[in-house]
Amino acid sequence: MYLKFWGTRGSIPVPGNKTLKYGGNTPCIEFRTDDNEIFIFDAGTGIRNLGKALLKENYNDKIKIFLSHYHWDHIQGIPFFQPLYEENNKIIFIGESNHEKGIENLLSGQMNDNYFPVNISQVKSTISFEKIETNKHYDYGNLKIQTLSANHSSPTLIFKITIKNKTFLYVPDNELFIENNNESPSISEIKKLNINFINFCKGCDYLIHDSFYEEPAVKSKKGWGHSGNVSLAYFSILAEVKNLILFHFNPDYDDDKIDDIVEGTRLIFSNENKNINCIAATEDLKIII
Repeated sequence: MYLKFWGTRGSIPVPGNKTLKYGGNTPCIEFRTDDNEIFIFDAGTGIRNLGKALLKENYNDKIKIFLSHYHWDHIQGIPFFQPLYEENNKIIFIGESNHEKGIENLLSGQMNDNYFPVNISQVKSTISFEKIETNKHYDYGNLKIQTLSANHSSPTLIFKITIKNKTFLYVPDNELFIENNNESPSISEIKKLNINFINFCKGCDYLIHDSFYEEPAVKSKKGWGHSGNVSLAYFSILAEVKNLILFHFNPDYDDDKIDDIVEGTRLIFSNENKNINCIAATEDLKIII
């Protein structure tokens, strides 16, 4: 089984020669089980390349797409996901219903004739919609999913996925709580303000977490729903994370900037004598679980 990254960027796609290393597509992660079951987390522009890749293989025609929330960068790839237009495919969109609208209405809005030539009701595959809630447990065969609410500007789910004694967390948009002062965050304040989330992540094998900002930028963006790398490093230490994967990068950050953020995060782990592996997500990165 494996995790594969198809989109790593936040807010808006940023193609170009300065984003080649980490990628410019918006969020999409594939999880594939040993039984070839396909679980997709978020449907940003990265899902387009995932769909094209699936058509080149003998893929399982039952596909589950989990949506953390409905901000544009997390759903904008859906109209370009080619398996939607293939007969016999069964695709389930799974997420919260918010703003008193069902999932179907939330998704079909971007596919009305003002924005796209094909309505979601006109695709050839069989699609369905499954509502899930926060603070719940769900079973999908051998795969277990636990949900939690993120600290974001729109209702957003965190997914904790467990299979075969391995656990990974998908946290694409989340603002870790820090004190509102001009000092750099301390490990003690991260513990005090985020204890429930620390316990939720405790000992996980992989933490895929929003690292939208270099830490000095966070305090001027309070309430925007994104985290900085220093806060995230201290959080990972407290949660005893084995592998930290930085994710959901600021569209204004080029490859060199993300390199600096990765090195800065690793330096914290080194200074604290913590053996936490830290990498940044890159498009086409495949991790065998």
